[in-house]
Amino acid sequence: MTIWKPSLEDRIGPKYRAISQSIAADIADGRLASGERLPPQRELAWSLGVTVGTVSRAYADAERAGLVKGEVGRGTYVLRPGYRHQHPVHAEPEPGLTDLTFAFPPPGPEEERQLADALRDLSLDPNCGALLDYQPNAGTERQRAAGAQWMARVGMDVSPQQVVQTAGAQHAILVALSALTRPGDRVVTECLTYSGVKSVAATLGLRLDGLPMDEDGVIPDAFEDACRDGQVRVLYCIPTGQNPTTAVMPIDRRKEIAEIARRHDVSIIEDDILAYLFDAPPPPIACYAPERSYYITSLSKTIAPGLRVGYIAAPAAMTDRLSAAIWATCWTATPITTEIAARWIESGAAERILDGRKREIAARLTMCEEILPVGDHMIRSGPIHLWLQLPDPWRANDFATEARRRHVAVTPAESFAVGRNSTPHAVRICFGMPRTRDELQVGLETISKMLMDPACAGASFA
Repeated sequence: MTIWKPSLEDRIGPKYRAISQSIAADIADGRLASGERLPPQRELAWSLGVTVGTVSRAYADAERAGLVKGEVGRGTYVLRPGYRHQHPVHAEPEPGLTDLTFAFPPPGPEEERQLADALRDLSLDPNCGALLDYQPNAGTERQRAAGAQWMARVGMDVSPQQVVQTAGAQHAILVALSALTRPGDRVVTECLTYSGVKSVAATLGLRLDGLPMDEDGVIPDAFEDACRDGQVRVLYCIPTGQNPTTAVMPIDRRKEIAEIARRHDVSIIEDDILAYLFDAPPPPIACYAPERSYYITSLSKTIAPGLRVGYIAAPAAMTDRLSAAIWATCWTATPITTEIAARWIESGAAERILDGRKREIAARLTMCEEILPVGDHMIRSGPIHLWLQLPDPWRANDFATEARRRHVAVTPAESFAVGRNSTPHAVRICFGMPRTRDELQVGLETISKMLMDPACAGASFA
């Protein structure tokens, strides 16, 4: 238990609120660390000269704000903020766990300062109250223009009228599929793909089929065969930094995929959220079939996951249907965060945040190359994760189980599998999630030891 006593000087309002505000301030300043236990209510009440009821109310106020968690018999603990430090509902996350399962961008030097500046500027804006009102479903014209400006970085030349704003890329996938399909329609994707699209397909009652892949992504002949075998309504794919395999589809193949879709009247949903982390990504598939493409991006992997801001660029005739799907799911993306996103894109702050994250990515990739052995297995590097093909006798689920036993969490290939295609013995390693390089190093060294001694695969599960 920490010996903590709040300072209530210069705080106005009820005493319980002053205590709650002190908890928030001391967490922000680092005087209260994640996982620490606050003083028992009776002891703090005595030291402050207030009633136990006042402290109880203060702790309850802090818990409603997501700062602490009270548990009967254990006291009140400071929570770890957000998924990067495990789920916020847990007062004490698994001790010593290095979690490499979430595709987080690595922390950079700019985003926290930029957020503080943005919130200050918003508070001084005489029109900030308008952000509390209902907003247009697809976003304001200025916000949609910011989305078009962001897409231009990777070669997308679209007008603001072709852009709709969503609550992140996951929401964008739901919106696009809702606008393009009906229950029972057939959607094809890579045989290994982002697990979130599987959840959306199940929610909407869609048939999701996986297409064979090679080192460059979806195989065009497989896509063509699928279109001939049965009515394919939509192709969903991740052509740049594919999740989980990290594949980058060459330009010639992008053109071929676009032509097959045109020939069979198939819509393309292109998930391109990672392209912005590449220095010179290939042009999106949407550039070669704009009349049938629904290009998705977001700021989650590049700028800030917590903003929950995404964009879809679509044929102009389809934006009303997309807007209707947004209205049906959330009315509109949160106005305060979309306003911050637009201001960051317009001012260049988004570029500065992105540059800082890319520098950290480069440093972490160097760590991965130095620590992980190169042998019969194969490691493919993406901008925020690795795809590790395991050596014999390792199997993906066994490897993930043994790594967890050693306090490292990775994701086996089965989590990304679609259909009955053969699933490789591989795991995804998200090197961006740990807050520090030291934490990442511990995880990578554990994985390296397992790879260097594959005999433990049989011993661990005998």
